[in-house]
Amino acid sequence: MHAQTGSENGASWVRLELANADAWVAWDEQDGIDYAYGGSRTVPFDTSDEETVTVLTRLAVNESQLKNRLINQTIADGVVNDFGGLPPGFLDSNVGGGRCVIRPHDEHVAAILADPLHEDFRATIEPVFAGVGDFLNQMNGAVKLTPDFGRFAGLADLLHRYTPHVLGINRANGGCGGKSSFSTTGVIAAFESLKPNLNGPLTLLGSNGAMGSEFFNYLKTSRYPDVAVADIAYPETQNSLDGYAVLPSAPGCYTDQVLNRAGVIVANTWGNELENSSLQALRPGTLLLLAHNHSVPAGEAGLALMRQVSAQDITALPGQVLTLGGALTSRLEWFSRQAWPGELFNKPLAHDVVRKVVTHLVQRCIEAAGTAASTPYEAMLSI
Repeated sequence: MHAQTGSENGASWVRLELANADAWVAWDEQDGIDYAYGGSRTVPFDTSDEETVTVLTRLAVNESQLKNRLINQTIADGVVNDFGGLPPGFLDSNVGGGRCVIRPHDEHVAAILADPLHEDFRATIEPVFAGVGDFLNQMNGAVKLTPDFGRFAGLADLLHRYTPHVLGINRANGGCGGKSSFSTTGVIAAFESLKPNLNGPLTLLGSNGAMGSEFFNYLKTSRYPDVAVADIAYPETQNSLDGYAVLPSAPGCYTDQVLNRAGVIVANTWGNELENSSLQALRPGTLLLLAHNHSVPAGEAGLALMRQVSAQDITALPGQVLTLGGALTSRLEWFSRQAWPGELFNKPLAHDVVRKVVTHLVQRCIEAAGTAASTPYEAMLSI
């Protein structure tokens, strides 16, 4: 089953040749961690092996590892010590980064795996999960995964049939029942802690996605007066939704009409859009919340991009600090399941912990950036 192994970008990985799809699993090479944790995503069936490994290791290191390091440091700093009801071991936890990437064998399989309601979905994904689960068991818990997000959250229970080393399972089995709502809680906490002008423009990108739709519901409930949305899922001719303006969208970038809105822009998108957009369209004073993976390129390219944005008087927060609520809740789930098997997961506590951690980190990034005359992105990396 192990067709290939390797190491890249500070992560070890294995490729599993399975029925219907190949799966790559990666984990970082840190010593002294309890386990490596990350989410999953599919890539197009025609993605090359090299590009698949690049996506895999970037997600494992620049997303999952970085989020977990932020969480590790925040817990070590005692930020959540005052919460009662935390499971034993959580306050001493040290988690690394992992990731799973699945590449369908052909276009037909890819179409099935893109639709969890497809009549052949379960029969197609189960052989993949059986192989991934067997590998996680062989690793003796060194790697734990969340199969997916939003409308795919139920996949955690399918993978749980083959391994206990899966997070995001249903509450009846002690799980959090899917991590998207906890990630959204963190984004809302960041938004509220930054105290934007709530009478000014608020623009939500990716409003049809798992997190975006939840944040859209929050905006509707809060009745902000000047909200516009955008998503590539909307028809090009659509100009309104539930009474809110719909702005033009384009795959792989942010349109000038969106960036020109100023005020607050919240992006719950797929990734890599900002680097492919016209930054000159951003207006001074804009608050830009890049609440997604691959929000900033790795390395020097990311530093240069964030400095360019900051030079235009834009406050931009990267995805790792905004969306770590899912990783944080998954950690709470694991230690809760070990301490209290079979008990319902404490979702209210998890939401409270996420709010506290994200608010703390956002404020720390903003304050450190101001003190050092740098960017919030650089402040996050320095943590």
